[in-house]
Amino acid sequence: MTEYKYITIVINKFDLPFEIKLATPDSDLINTKLIDETVKKISENIKEYDDAFSLENNESLLSKFQDGEETGLMTSTVFREVYEQTITAEQMTQHYFSSYFNGKYDPIGLLNGWMIDQIFNRYLLSLLSSEGIDGVSLRCGEDVRLASRPNIDFRWRIAINDPQNLGILLATYYLQNGAISTSNEMRSLRKEKSNIEQVTIVSNNALDANIWSSAGIAAGTNKFPEFISKYRLTGVLVDKYAGMENFRDGFSDKIAVSK
Repeated sequence: MTEYKYITIVINKFDLPFEIKLATPDSDLINTKLIDETVKKISENIKEYDDAFSLENNESLLSKFQDGEETGLMTSTVFREVYEQTITAEQMTQHYFSSYFNGKYDPIGLLNGWMIDQIFNRYLLSLLSSEGIDGVSLRCGEDVRLASRPNIDFRWRIAINDPQNLGILLATYYLQNGAISTSNEMRSLRKEKSNIEQVTIVSNNALDANIWSSAGIAAGTNKFPEFISKYRLTGVLVDKYAGMENFRDGFSDKIAVSK
């Protein structure tokens, strides 16, 4: 059985750090120059996103947009695409996913997943054709996208912990390809009375995983199962009283967990 080492690179150029991980059976085989060039490109790309979306930067397009200046929609393809994605997400989730807080547009709930997908597809997937790299992953906050080299038996291990006690492991996913997002904070204007404490979604891409994990918290105990069924969602939710419930491709399997 192949033993893997993990190389971790952290880029601090946004409100939350981006963490790149490379899984390698032999680090001596890795083309370090290629990795350095890739990280440089990713850093530059993240800087562009920071210029557009950072709320800590008063000159960002998002800060200006919140102040009523809408030029970002006309001058920036990136800003316009994210704006359109938030509108689509709100409609798809019946507004249980929300991008307005305190009366201001704030796409941060969706932005992490969107940025991860963009960077991952543009810069990291191609590394799997480079010798010595069997797996790549990119994490920002509670969103992670990952992939493995085709035709090998390497899988990424993703642990899901109890929201009330992070020392308790609730579930473990072993994935070759895909994305996972976990939400345990309410970030929606529309919310139902609910006992759901945490929602984890497994999807093909980080954007969808992000949207549905966020919407699941807001939609709550009674409404979210409708979305799980309709959109054939996969993941796990934690209910304060009912415990843990796994669902796969729209079908759920209730598992009680003592709290």
